[in-house]
Amino acid sequence: MVRLCHQLALECEELPRPFHRQVLVLGGRRVSLPYEFLVPCLCIEASYPHHDSPRSKRCPFRDQPAAYGPELWSSVRFHDYSASGKDQMAMVLSASCPLRPRATLCWKEAVAEAAPCHDVPNSTASEEEQAYTLDKVDVHPQLCFRFSYGNSSHVECPHRPETAWNVSVSTRGLQLRLRLTSSVPAAFSAALCQRRGGQCEPEAPLYTVTQPEGSAPGELALLLPVQVLGS
Repeated sequence: MVRLCHQLALECEELPRPFHRQVLVLGGRRVSLPYEFLVPCLCIEASYPHHDSPRSKRCPFRDQPAAYGPELWSSVRFHDYSASGKDQMAMVLSASCPLRPRATLCWKEAVAEAAPCHDVPNSTASEEEQAYTLDKVDVHPQLCFRFSYGNSSHVECPHRPETAWNVSVSTRGLQLRLRLTSSVPAAFSAALCQRRGGQCEPEAPLYTVTQPEGSAPGELALLLPVQVLGS
C-alpha cells in the first residue's frame, strides 16, 4: 500500500480530500498519486497491507527549490485579525507544513495584486504559535505583511478595506498637494525622496501637519515644494 502524506513533527498526516487515498501496488507495477500543492513536507509512505506492518517513508521534495515557490504559499491560509481600533496588524497562518516564516511590513504602491511592495525598515513582527502581530500600527489596505521562508516570499495585505486615514496626491505648479483624511486625531509627516535602485530615500526637510485632539474628523492639506526633478 502506498499513500502521500504531510510530514509533521512526529507523524505523517493524511492529505485532505480528495487526495487522501491509499493505493495497493502489485509487484512491478507503477501508480500515480495526485496531490494539490508541491510542498517540502510532502512525503510518500509505503507498507504491506497486513496489520501492523512496518512503514517506509521518503520525502523527496525537501531539497527541491520548486517546493519553496508559489505553491508553498498557495497551500497556506491567512487569517486576518488586523484592527484599526487596536492599532495592531495581526495575521494567523494555517499551513500543511510546519513553517515558521519571518514577517515584516511593506507598503504597496497600489491595491492591485501585482503592484510592488516596498519594505518598511525595522518592522519585524513578533510570532507565537503561527500568530504574527505588530503593535502601534495604523491599519491600511496597502500596508501589508511580507512573509519570507528560505529564498521565497509572499505578500499578504489586510483583508478589510477599512482604514483610519487616507491620502491622495495632486500637483499644483511646482508643488505637491497632499490631501489627507483622518477619522482620528493624528499627526502626518511627509518628505520628498529620490529613487535610488529599488528604494526611494527621503530627503530633508520633513513637513508635518496635525489634527489636534478634540477636533472633528475632516481633511488636512500638506504642500511640498518640488525642489529636484525626479523626486
